[in-house]
Amino acid sequence: MTGPLRILHLFPRELGINGDAGNVSALVKRAQWRGLDVVVQRYDVGDDLAPADLVHIGSGPLSSQRIVHADVLRIAPALREFAASGVPILAVAGGWQLLGHQLVTSDGETLPGAGIFPSQATLGVERHVGEIVVEASDSTLAGFENHSATTVLDDGAVPLGTVVEGFGNGPDATGRRVEGVRVGESVGTHLHGPVLPMNPVLADRLLAAALLARGEELPQPINRELATADGFAANARRAIAQRTGARPAR
Repeated sequence: MTGPLRILHLFPRELGINGDAGNVSALVKRAQWRGLDVVVQRYDVGDDLAPADLVHIGSGPLSSQRIVHADVLRIAPALREFAASGVPILAVAGGWQLLGHQLVTSDGETLPGAGIFPSQATLGVERHVGEIVVEASDSTLAGFENHSATTVLDDGAVPLGTVVEGFGNGPDATGRRVEGVRVGESVGTHLHGPVLPMNPVLADRLLAAALLARGEELPQPINRELATADGFAANARRAIAQRTGARPAR
């Protein structure tokens, strides 16, 4: 491996509710269990943006989104360049809203976004809180959602998956309920839990994409702890599926 895997964690102070920092911890541990060296670079408002192989931005309330909004627009060109070069970005809930086209608040104010994801979020007065099960192309995802947004994807945009139980983005133009969005290997999602420890297939897909952009492959595990963690995650997804009445999660 040509140098450590570089994970860039955006705005961890402002955008880190619902355990989203656990996504970065999961990426670090799963990489280490495969024998990879990892460096996590924390990014705060006003910092210089460091080179990265993988980017994470978590969630936060509107007050926190306002704090970082101007800085998101400042670094948006660099983030778009990351995405265009194959660097995967995981954006969760409030962070995803800031990286879409725009965020419309419940009182009608429009906050322009970074334009990385083909989505627009509108905040409402009703919160969508509860466990959620999503059927993706390669796995069944499960987690917890806690947001007031209805999110519309651009025509032709690819959702992360179809909602089996829960709210997700809200119904699309056809009445189908979808969750999240995918652009290449970058992902926007409402799933907390946090999402990556509970859904290791998604975590490994992000790691594989980060390495592929460097011309490298995801190594096989060298530590049995990875299989143990996967077993715990499978049990958690199964429990959520059973509680929500969804079919058993993969």
